[in-house]
Amino acid sequence: MRSNTIYVRTLFALIYSLLAVALSCTDHEVPGIPNDPESACLKINGSPRLYPCEFKIEKLTFYAKDNSVLGEVTPGSPAIALSRSKAKMDSNPGASTAGQIGSLIFDVKATVKRLASPSFPVSAGYLLVYSSHVSGPLALTTPGESAVTGSPVAISIPVGATTEITFELPSRYELYNTMSGVKPKAFLGLTAFLIYNDATSAALDEHPSLIGDVAESYIRITTTVGE
Repeated sequence: MRSNTIYVRTLFALIYSLLAVALSCTDHEVPGIPNDPESACLKINGSPRLYPCEFKIEKLTFYAKDNSVLGEVTPGSPAIALSRSKAKMDSNPGASTAGQIGSLIFDVKATVKRLASPSFPVSAGYLLVYSSHVSGPLALTTPGESAVTGSPVAISIPVGATTEITFELPSRYELYNTMSGVKPKAFLGLTAFLIYNDATSAALDEHPSLIGDVAESYIRITTTVGE
């Protein structure tokens, strides 16, 4: 009988020790960071989006070919003045006659803040999307109204953190006659930049949908092109 009592006491002591260790580990766990209230975003028509928006694009920084800053686009200031002579690449460098068109390539850096955890794990990765459609983020997800630049990217940051993503964007121009000679001007210029979670956008796309409604974040752009 005495041996049974000792066995029971030993068993209770072991259980207590295991519970104490488990609780001490729990005390040191970092609690999960909740979604930012701003992630409860709206569709362009003002209705709630089915899933939270993962990101906020805080700004786009455009760079000249010598890596100097040409300018920035922010949610409250969409205008950017681009220069043909400062572009990283010109698809038609010999163009000099009114009516000729070309496309300029610029390096761009997006400063992005994570507002929410992904609603769906990405498949290939996050897609960097741009549009030159006159409707900007109101363009449709039908072919030709937007395009992907570069390869899918990973954006592995926690809620509340900010990162920078570097990529290229094209901007088209046309030459026209002025009193001071032939000058470039924007021709079907950039109107929006967006970030898609490829899995979430596929779930939201009603074929077609507005590109701004299936994106995790978007920012409007208004381009001008000078010499």
